[in-house]
Amino acid sequence: MNNHLQGILSKGYVLFPKALFEEQMILNQQAKGHFEAFVLVLTHVNYSQTTCCINGYSFECRRGESILTLNHWAEIFGWNRNRTRYFFRRMFDEGFIERLANPYTTHIRIPDYDLLTGKSERIPSKPEADSGEFDIFWDAYHEITERQKLNIGRAKREWKKLSSEEKKLALDNINEYYFHLSDIKYCLQAANYLSNKAFTNEYFD
Repeated sequence: MNNHLQGILSKGYVLFPKALFEEQMILNQQAKGHFEAFVLVLTHVNYSQTTCCINGYSFECRRGESILTLNHWAEIFGWNRNRTRYFFRRMFDEGFIERLANPYTTHIRIPDYDLLTGKSERIPSKPEADSGEFDIFWDAYHEITERQKLNIGRAKREWKKLSSEEKKLALDNINEYYFHLSDIKYCLQAANYLSNKAFTNEYFD
């Protein structure tokens, strides 16, 4: 979670009836701005996990996720495609919505879906030391690979799954991983570097 989003969520939550919001949206016929569009996303993502199948490829679409197309979202918002595309790009940049790696569809996730819908209590944050370790890795990875900083929320979740030894390897082996790429255009995003444990690759020079 980035600092901007963390600051917003730290101010607490106001729960209101979904039906009331939907009634207001019917009257307005479209989202007036990014706030209303975000709430529409919140009310249209999956409430429970489902299995999807596209072109013979099966995958899980979990709670708080969606595979709706850009055209479908544009219809929901009452906007054109360009305005809808700009909205999602802004939400990705701010960390309110995550784009998931899926070559078959537009797969998104709201990172704090349960918190935003009042389904769970806020989980106490881990000690600052752990957050600091991730920040060091995050900055180092993108400084070395010169890749765009994407999917920080997923990267943090993958980081938390690693043991202390694996975290050290993940940081120490960035240079070696990047140096041995046959083509840098295939360089993994930081989240995939962690989930694939690419830092454990063995090379024979």
